[in-house]
Amino acid sequence: MQEERYGTRDRTYSAWHRRLSTRRFVGIDRAQLLAMIDLDASLYVEYDDGTKEPVALIETTRDVGQDHKAVTVTRRLAVRAGLPCYLLLYTQGDTQNPADSRWRDITHFRIKRVWPRPEATWRTVAPGEWAQALLQIRAWAARRLDVQAANEPKY
Repeated sequence: MQEERYGTRDRTYSAWHRRLSTRRFVGIDRAQLLAMIDLDASLYVEYDDGTKEPVALIETTRDVGQDHKAVTVTRRLAVRAGLPCYLLLYTQGDTQNPADSRWRDITHFRIKRVWPRPEATWRTVAPGEWAQALLQIRAWAARRLDVQAANEPKY
């Protein structure tokens, strides 16, 4: 088993993801739709706040210029669950997050889709772009759940 590398868990992404932070990018009404729960403060499960259905698995870590981060277990969970999986690296800025001044704000993300259709190269996106992408992931998941419900014999 690996030892804790830094002694404490970095909550930068958790602070960024909160509605009072993401409202800067998508407005408060839409920011309230962005629900997630962190598992071990490194794996985040995006879910629908109304139904509590999971919509994506996102492995996160601070961007220190690394080319790779192991996501084997997270990817296997995503495959089993039939959920999209992403690897998200975030870069901290010099300013505090306006929603939680204990943490620095995020200036940009590097992202790769891990499953399905894994991406070979990183995409760099601004915080507003990632907030919009999270909403798109939710819309995709909602359509998928609607199709599954429509095909259930009892409906």
